[in-house]
Amino acid sequence: MRIGKVTESVLKRSVLKIIKSDSIKESAAAKSDCASSIDESGEKLLSSVATFAVNSEDAGYYALHNAANNIFCAGGKPIMAVISILLPAEAEEAELKNIMRSAVSAANDLGIAIDGGHTEVSDAVKRPVITVTVTGKEILPIAIPKAKAKSGMDIVMTKWVAVEGTAILAKEKALELKDRLPDYMIRQAQDFKELISVKEDSEIAINAGAAYLHDVSMGGIFAALWDIAERAGCGMEVDLKKIPIRQETVEITNNLGVNPYQLVSGGALLLIASDGDAVVRTLEDKGISACVIGITTDKNDRIIRNEDETRYLDKPQADELVRFMV
Repeated sequence: MRIGKVTESVLKRSVLKIIKSDSIKESAAAKSDCASSIDESGEKLLSSVATFAVNSEDAGYYALHNAANNIFCAGGKPIMAVISILLPAEAEEAELKNIMRSAVSAANDLGIAIDGGHTEVSDAVKRPVITVTVTGKEILPIAIPKAKAKSGMDIVMTKWVAVEGTAILAKEKALELKDRLPDYMIRQAQDFKELISVKEDSEIAINAGAAYLHDVSMGGIFAALWDIAERAGCGMEVDLKKIPIRQETVEITNNLGVNPYQLVSGGALLLIASDGDAVVRTLEDKGISACVIGITTDKNDRIIRNEDETRYLDKPQADELVRFMV
């Protein structure tokens, strides 16, 4: 199989179908990035896993926030995290310390503790592989729609595409970029690291009546659009020009030869709503940038329009960060 997150069709065919049982008619993960269960008191518990396998000093930070974002998109609040770190044989102890310091920084941001984990050195990996499991509880009940999304619903995106990937590239490739771009721009891009939580975005969107929520993570906005269409059972038409992108991202990705639309985009939230303009106004009233970027259709095609050009969205590809940073 190709490198990167498996497609929704492979996930359903080779994972969810196998774990399905008579007592579990449909896995929540089919339409959500979280697993869920009901405890003895009737409280809904959530669990999410995120893996980060790219060379970055802040790998633990991004892995933990990515897992927590899935909890937020399910209307939950993170409670605790467990971290597993798999290191190559040539790794130094200092690298392990950096991973843990960055993970603790993210845990502090979220107000949760890292309550356990596993650390191992293995010749089976070429670079560190960090896997974080975040457990949470539902605080904003959000029903997973059983019917397909109706045609003509709005597709809304918050913040900007590729802010997470831009922050990583600005930090890890700073020496390469400093001869091409002004220092202030590189510093501003590095600060995008602080934008990768969708906690507020998701809470506001859920309260405003969003039908589907999906954080834009590995694979970038193109992968997220494909995933949300699969879950909503719809086609879509998206205007590429309406997808928000920061100038820092444009400059850095152009200089490094990276496609920003296939670059990890933690911090951006994608959602479907009957009245996208109302959701956008609510988000912007709370200081969160958002815009309508497209509409759902009753066809299977996922179309991206760029002025007079039309392209059909492909199944999610490997993230540009994986291609560029390994």
